[in-house]
Amino acid sequence: MLVAAAYWRPDGPSGSVAEVLAHPQLAHYVAGWPRSGDLGVIASEGAQPVGAAWVRLFPESDPGYGFVSANIPELSMGVIRERRGRGIGSHLLDALLAAAHEQKLAAISLSVESDNYARRLYDRAGFRPVDVASGSLTMLLRLREPRSTEE
Repeated sequence: MLVAAAYWRPDGPSGSVAEVLAHPQLAHYVAGWPRSGDLGVIASEGAQPVGAAWVRLFPESDPGYGFVSANIPELSMGVIRERRGRGIGSHLLDALLAAAHEQKLAAISLSVESDNYARRLYDRAGFRPVDVASGSLTMLLRLREPRSTEE
């Protein structure tokens, strides 16, 4: 699903798992899965996986594209090309956000290119832009208010 996430353009190039994993800035989204803080959901049709959504924490020394802070996990999501446009992404995001609430996560960040059709999905879910870099938006969804330092 990392390949589906990395090559999201419907008429754009595609790549193999090996090609994607050869890029450290992409591989770190799944390398060593699962590790502490990882959370994910998978959509399948029968025994065939068709999409996945997951969050992962990154240290400041090895940030993801949508990095906000070391204590806010970053969302990644991919749906295989043949199944896009059928609501699978919405279901994945809903399921992941429900799991994130159960885990009491305070927030989730992501990076999305401004012309990515998934941007509308993230807007509807409540993600808000917090930064722009190289044509991509970093977006943040607060799941609960941070505790004050006085509590």
